[in-house]
Amino acid sequence: MSTLQVEIVDRLDEVQKSEVARLYYQAFALKFSALWIFTREEKEVVEVLCRSLRYDNGLYALCEGRVIGFIGLEKGDGFFAALNYASLRQTFGIFGGVWRYAAYGVYRLFHSGISKDTIHIDPLVVSGEARGLGIGTRLLEAAFTWSRQANRSKVLLEVVDTNPLAKKLYERVGFRTFKVENTRLFSSQAGFHKVLHMEKMLK
Repeated sequence: MSTLQVEIVDRLDEVQKSEVARLYYQAFALKFSALWIFTREEKEVVEVLCRSLRYDNGLYALCEGRVIGFIGLEKGDGFFAALNYASLRQTFGIFGGVWRYAAYGVYRLFHSGISKDTIHIDPLVVSGEARGLGIGTRLLEAAFTWSRQANRSKVLLEVVDTNPLAKKLYERVGFRTFKVENTRLFSSQAGFHKVLHMEKMLK
């Protein structure tokens, strides 16, 4: 794949949107089961994500028309993954939708809004077959370019303590850790104990 052409785009067709939802699940399956949607069934998560993702707020790496990575840009007008009750109800029914939406709402309370001069990245995903080929770096650089053009001066993101490779990537492109949050109480089942908050100032 390293010899193939990769392009970064901001628009997708319907098949590619499904690929994004599937990649999202595969990258964060444990979080989806323990923190976000509370199911281990890929089909159910992908269904909800296809109805919930704000695709216009993302940048996507394509190789021969297939999505091999993407980055979500939260611009101050809501989350990239905007889970809502209606989407959850369609998959899990009334009761299953209600309690999942309530639980997800509690989780999101820990994620405050951002200022007008800031972009928040969530998530950054690269497919397993494309890791190590610089796709994550290209997506980050594209996000920095978009942010500068939108007159944003700072980019924020988070990384968990059990993902040192991602942290190393972020540091390499200029992020620094400014806060470490102990989340063990509710995140142990999702495979991490701390969240590192990182920022990059744009020149």
